[in-house]
Amino acid sequence: MHRFNSPPSWPEPPTESWRPPLGWQPDPEWPDAPAGWGFWLNRHGRPASGPIGAFGAVDAGRLEVATADRSLLLMHC
Repeated sequence: MHRFNSPPSWPEPPTESWRPPLGWQPDPEWPDAPAGWGFWLNRHGRPASGPIGAFGAVDAGRLEVATADRSLLLMHC
């Protein structure tokens, strides 16, 4: 299970299991997240790509491209 990781300058999520609903955007008055901030952590507390479609997660299009590139590499071996 992925856990949302708020940047240090943002309010903490209301609960440990809170996830931004689809279409959620941070309050425009909040400061920007630090460059390269990982918005999602895995169950071990390590950076993760997050649930597809969620704020700050890897989107499905980029995930497909990453998968396609690996398969092409395997075909050329």
